[in-house]
Amino acid sequence: MKFSLSKISFGTIIITALIFSVVIGIFTIIITNNSYEERIQQQEKDYIKENKELVKREISRAIKRINIIHDIVHNSLIHGLEQKVDFVSSLFRSPINDSLNKTQLLKKYKNELDLLKWDEGSGYFYIFDSDGIILYHGNDNTHIHKHILDIAKKNKELVEFLNGTLKKGENIGSYRWTKPHTGNHKLHEKYVYAKKIEHLNIYIAAGVYKDEVVSKIQKMVFQELKEERFGKNNYGYFWIHDLDYTMLLHPITKELVGTNLKDFKTNDGQYFMRSMNKLVLEQTSGYVSYMWKRPDSALIDQKISYVHLIKEWDMVIGSGFYLTELKKIHEEERESLKKALNDNLQKILFILGILMILSFLSSLFISKRIKKIESLQKENLNMLKQYKLILDKSSVVSKTDKEGMLTYVNKNFTKVSGYKLEEIIGNSHNIVRHPESPKSQFKTLWKTISAGKIWTGLIKNRTKNGDSYYNNTTIVPIKDSDGTIIEYISSGSDVTELIEKRSKLKSIFSTDSLTGLGNRVSLINTLNHDTQGVLVLINIDRFKELNDLQGYSRGDIILKEFSSRLFDFIADEKYTLYRVEADIFALYTLDNGLESVIEKITHFMDTVGEEAYISQNSSFILTYTAGIASKNENLFTYADMALSEAKNKKVRIKVYEQYMNNIEEYKQNILWVKKLHLAIAEDRIVPFYQPIYNYHTGKVDKYECLMRLIEDGKTILPDNYLKVAKKTKLYPQLTYIMVAKSIDKFALSWEEFSINFSIEDLMNEELMQFVYHYAQQKNVFKRLVFEIVESEEIKDNDSISKILSRFKEEGVQIAIDDFGNGYSNFSYLISLKANYIKIDGSIIEYILEDESALEVVKSLVHFAKKSNMKTIAEYVSSKELDTMVKYLGIDYAQGYHYGRAKPELL
Repeated sequence: MKFSLSKISFGTIIITALIFSVVIGIFTIIITNNSYEERIQQQEKDYIKENKELVKREISRAIKRINIIHDIVHNSLIHGLEQKVDFVSSLFRSPINDSLNKTQLLKKYKNELDLLKWDEGSGYFYIFDSDGIILYHGNDNTHIHKHILDIAKKNKELVEFLNGTLKKGENIGSYRWTKPHTGNHKLHEKYVYAKKIEHLNIYIAAGVYKDEVVSKIQKMVFQELKEERFGKNNYGYFWIHDLDYTMLLHPITKELVGTNLKDFKTNDGQYFMRSMNKLVLEQTSGYVSYMWKRPDSALIDQKISYVHLIKEWDMVIGSGFYLTELKKIHEEERESLKKALNDNLQKILFILGILMILSFLSSLFISKRIKKIESLQKENLNMLKQYKLILDKSSVVSKTDKEGMLTYVNKNFTKVSGYKLEEIIGNSHNIVRHPESPKSQFKTLWKTISAGKIWTGLIKNRTKNGDSYYNNTTIVPIKDSDGTIIEYISSGSDVTELIEKRSKLKSIFSTDSLTGLGNRVSLINTLNHDTQGVLVLINIDRFKELNDLQGYSRGDIILKEFSSRLFDFIADEKYTLYRVEADIFALYTLDNGLESVIEKITHFMDTVGEEAYISQNSSFILTYTAGIASKNENLFTYADMALSEAKNKKVRIKVYEQYMNNIEEYKQNILWVKKLHLAIAEDRIVPFYQPIYNYHTGKVDKYECLMRLIEDGKTILPDNYLKVAKKTKLYPQLTYIMVAKSIDKFALSWEEFSINFSIEDLMNEELMQFVYHYAQQKNVFKRLVFEIVESEEIKDNDSISKILSRFKEEGVQIAIDDFGNGYSNFSYLISLKANYIKIDGSIIEYILEDESALEVVKSLVHFAKKSNMKTIAEYVSSKELDTMVKYLGIDYAQGYHYGRAKPELL
């Protein structure tokens, strides 16, 4: 006879309840009689464990307090040094001293500087100029007029500090130096702050010795711990001794302070101080047990103490507890157990009767519930089969055991991989693993899923015939009821076509279409990874005249021939050739020194450079100008400066030197800072609004908010001052103004609007908080668009990603501005989950005449549609351009054809 699960369950519960009742009755009586000693032992363990944790926790809290006090004092020290230097700096910058040079100033304030000492005279100032000559020394006048690097040549730490100071203009660091008033030449560690006074071209430095700081910290710590008590009876206290066995702090037995306890024996015959020091030296912290006098009764009691090494001070901090309280606890427990035994025996029979009744009722209820569950399981099983069918039809699915051996694959897996089922089952996923896939990816994958977490990522695989394919894969660990992993299921989609298109676009963006060489983008990407080589920019002189004379098609032929000549000339050496502009080429090398490169370029100009070019039955010889820079983070900029200098000086080759920096630019920067301060104060920073036309609705339904400065009735574009603002603290103020005024404007309208945010804005937590709360207050989240210029820093910055996610959750949309100009990364678009791609105007304006530009735009539009993103074309300035943009399937247009940026909406 076959019984249903519900009937089996009913019978099982009744029988189990009967057996359970009998066993419980017998077992309770036996256990109760035997539990006393076990409870006593357990209480003793619990008491010791609880108090061990207490003293360990208190010691840990004391250690944390020491660290906090250290940080507070250290930060206060650094701040104090900054204030001291700023005070002297403010004396020198006083308007009454404008006519004095640095020598006159130092002479004027020498007496004041001599009086400015601290830490009992060990703290003092010293001043040196940008050439490294010491102008003032508060401790040793013999150093004056000497070169500071000559004095420091044997002090590596000091040399590094001084070089850092001369390079950055401001520095905080430490080095070892003799301490005044000690009577010896022993070196002591010293914290120093130095800062440059720009208008005098001098550096002011001030410092304090580490041992002075440590002494202050120890005094504060000892004073706090001296009064500290803890525990139920407040008999818990801290003591501190050093590794030489000397007691430094003992708030109870004060006569021990200053006493060496190396040979001191406790009542149980232990050299307890030796035991403590040996313990902390071997394992930093731990417990020791010995006999000691109680603070509340003066009786000798067994004590367990926890000690911890303070490594920085070579000291040991400790605290402990006593075991007398256990006797009282044991007595209370004995009386409690006797009473509990009598009470329990009376209640057991009553409870067992109630238990039988409840078991019968619950078995009836559970039986009915199981019937419902059985029915629901059948429905769920049917749905699971349908889910599996959908997954098998739409995805590449596989299952592996815990060791990674394939136990199941669906038809899509065999179709994509090219392997037969019998070739796959029993093998690992290595059968389709591509050799180019990084080992680190699979190491991370296995680490994630082995920990019971879901892994998602893009995997490059290889088919049976050797072709590559890409799977966007999710792997889920399957666990049993105990949470133990029993197998893994992988589901993915084939994204090979998308990846190949992305690679093609990347190649288009980084390759010069005329010569096939790497372009400006490719060179900048190279320099972003390594700037320790030598960069040469070679310009063909008067090439525009040649273009005008011969025509652009002939000019292109000459450019290609020149690139071939230059490429052949360097082919056997480790140079990389780029075309960065129309008639400017670049050579970059990591393996050749500056002198070797100069010699190479000179030889080229003297030999191959003198060979004639033939065009339209005429021959002519080109001349060249070259700018060179080496081993600098601004290689491209400096090479360009050197090239400009070579053109201005009418020489063939010029190597970058410091003087080539544009001083006039600095003067303009100072002027613009003053103008910006005044414009902010007079509320002359305003947003203008440029319309964005929607091809689908046939009207303007969004605007971009653009910053403008109004001066004497004229509108000034941000190109003139934004770069300067970013170098000062004015830039965040400009963004605050733009955000507030733009949100106020569109809070009263229905249109969507976008505000430009730089990486500096997104990393400004206070600014982003303001944007969030102000947009929330004005209820504009769902109409607000963040315009962000594509940047590698944003892609790799987790905090910025979290900020953008927070806004997106409220309905804010993301637009990637100027896409296609410079750094262009499609995974960047996907990772940011952008809503709009704004195609850069430098591409849009050439699509009517440049086939390459047109192909780039087509590829971008195709990618955007597949990725469910909208496209916006910039610089749409004519009817013809507008017609082509609309024909390409772009969603929106922005440019002079639809309207310039104005202070009011249309």
